[in-house]
Amino acid sequence: MNGKETQGMNGVLTLEILNLDGSLMERRKVPNLITIAGKRLVAELLMGRVNALTTSWSIAVGTGTTQPLPSNIKLDNQVDLAADTAPKVEEITLGDGTSLVRATVSATLPPPPAEATVQPLTEAGILVTLGTAAPILFNRVRFEEVNRGSNMLMKMTWEISF
Repeated sequence: MNGKETQGMNGVLTLEILNLDGSLMERRKVPNLITIAGKRLVAELLMGRVNALTTSWSIAVGTGTTQPLPSNIKLDNQVDLAADTAPKVEEITLGDGTSLVRATVSATLPPPPAEATVQPLTEAGILVTLGTAAPILFNRVRFEEVNRGSNMLMKMTWEISF
């Protein structure tokens, strides 16, 4: 080993569409973009400039169609969100002996009200809230349209690796 790090920060969203009985209809894995605000948050936490203890985590979804940019500070058109009350962090040892740290944020969106029309969801992101401050869009992803209806649940699992 040469002592040089090659692992950067990256994330992947696993999006699962479930029937109301919990059976899997569709699964997608989509890599995402970590925003500048998300990278700044990690750096500020590392330097002790923000308090991580008052953090709440949510996954937001929307109907926006523009491609993610590092400068994004919100989704194009957020329509719903679900909280993760117990995000986790774990160390993963890879086959070549190296390791990475993975943070996982998971949330399940319930079906929209029965009278709601189908929502053509196309974007998602993790929102991090520190105390009473405005939420920070940590990352953003654009994916092929998912028509969210009253007969489905959406389970979203975001893995962020360092």
